[in-house]
Amino acid sequence: MKFDKNDTLAIKGIAIMFMIQHHGFLSPDRFEGLTVSFTPFSQTFIVTISNFLKICVGMYVFLSGYGLTVSLKKYGNEGTLSGRQYKDYLYRRLWKLMAGFWVIYLLGFIFSIFINSRVAEIYFSKDITTGIYSIFADASGLAYLFNTPTLNGTWWYMTLAIFIILVLPFIANISKKYGPMLMMLLCIFVPRIISFYVQLQPDHKANISRWFFAAVLGIVFAQYDLMAKAKGFVITKNKYLSKAIKFVVLTALLVGLYYMRVMLHKKGYSASAYELTDNIIPVYVVYYCYEFIVGIPVLRQVLCFLGTHSMNIFLLHTFIRQYFLREFVYSVRHFALVTLVVLVLSLAISVIIELIKKYSGFNKFVGFVDKKIAEKVAEQK
Repeated sequence: MKFDKNDTLAIKGIAIMFMIQHHGFLSPDRFEGLTVSFTPFSQTFIVTISNFLKICVGMYVFLSGYGLTVSLKKYGNEGTLSGRQYKDYLYRRLWKLMAGFWVIYLLGFIFSIFINSRVAEIYFSKDITTGIYSIFADASGLAYLFNTPTLNGTWWYMTLAIFIILVLPFIANISKKYGPMLMMLLCIFVPRIISFYVQLQPDHKANISRWFFAAVLGIVFAQYDLMAKAKGFVITKNKYLSKAIKFVVLTALLVGLYYMRVMLHKKGYSASAYELTDNIIPVYVVYYCYEFIVGIPVLRQVLCFLGTHSMNIFLLHTFIRQYFLREFVYSVRHFALVTLVVLVLSLAISVIIELIKKYSGFNKFVGFVDKKIAEKVAEQK
């Protein structure tokens, strides 16, 4: 039994649905002035659930940490990279990440010019020089880091994704040499110390550091194969009875964690307990999905398909839900249909984009550049 690439894709498919629901209904101002039905639930209940689904970020970070750690093993040395290997890993990972991002960025930029005045409003509200600088910062995926305007507010995650790629090999090395406990303790205390001494804007203070504990957990789970070991654990010799007991116990724990996160958020403690609310709970949900959901036939294939397109959907869906088609999206009225419409439209556009990339030669170009990067790094002394 192995927690493999398809398992990761399937859980990404679940996480992207969580993300769309979260962004659409995390607070009443998301649908203010619009008629939305929450039948058979109350508005308060759906808003609370949607707010909880912010765990999708921690789920993605964990999966990124897990996947990148597994990828380090191809370099040998138990994942410890030499200087040349680190360059190979870094340049090729960043190239593949940014190549996909630039396609969506360019499309978003062009459509924003013709559909609304967002490009001018976002980038050029001050002067041309600031506008050009903001465009380059946004296109680099680092607008959140530089605190510059962005064409799409959801793209703050790009800064975190780049940061994870940059530092993960060093963290994996420390975890391997000195043990995971030291690494997890450092991950808890160092960001808090930095946050105390480096005063940033309130909404800019935590997002790089607050999610990184999930990446560290991803490293540890990958190094010790904990996901597969947890799923392989049996309570009794009867595998069906064992599965039933695990389902009851783990579902009860999931419900308890849900109420704990909701309570911490309502009481204003979530910002100080983010290791639990935004890291440990998301990782638990990943495991829960792996244990009970992603192995279901047919559903697994659907989730893997969504997971394959999850990066594009993440980059696209805010344009559809908020910037371009807000009135249309919410015109279907029922909250579940709103989420479904955003998902379907984002997925359809992603499929079209991937077909264009395939038949235009873009994917071959990305592969060609990737190969050249590998060759150039290999030539270095």
